Amino acid sequence: MTTSDFERAIASLDQEQTVQGLLHTTCRTVVELVGGSACAISRVVGDLLVGLEEFTRSRRPLEHGHEFLISDFPLTQEVVEQGQARSLSRRDPDADAKEAALLEQLGFESLLMVCLPAGGDCWGLVEVYGEGGSFDERRTEIAERIAAHAGDRLGELERRRMS
Repeated sequence: MTTSDFERAIASLDQEQTVQGLLHTTCRTVVELVGGSACAISRVVGDLLVGLEEFTRSRRPLEHGHEFLISDFPLTQEVVEQGQARSLSRRDPDADAKEAALLEQLGFESLLMVCLPAGGDCWGLVEVYGEGGSFDERRTEIAERIAAHAGDRLGELERRRMS
């Protein structure tokens, strides 16, 4: 990824005028810049994750509209509560069994989870799925930067809607 790729991605997020459009563009952008196969964004509602948007390059759709209890998935809970990205691979012997089983069910090898921050909290969860090995630090940082900018933009759109 070059600086101009990142700048174009940020510009595409800034052009979105609706929350749904912003979420879709965020999913697509993260997949393209991080080299993932699919991305889903879920809204954090208490202990519940509610799927809102997805983008996939693969023939397998994700479970759009899915709902999961955050507390059922310890690594997911860490991301939501601490705001720090986490990744896992099905091949990792220390991977949480539930997280690895969900990856297998969806047909992916690896997962990168990043907080979508807005209003000082983790508004949502960005999940990037890969068919190959795990996500490295560079790709994690790119996903975090995109999510942070999307979160800022989300805050702007929500403030505009309420005024």
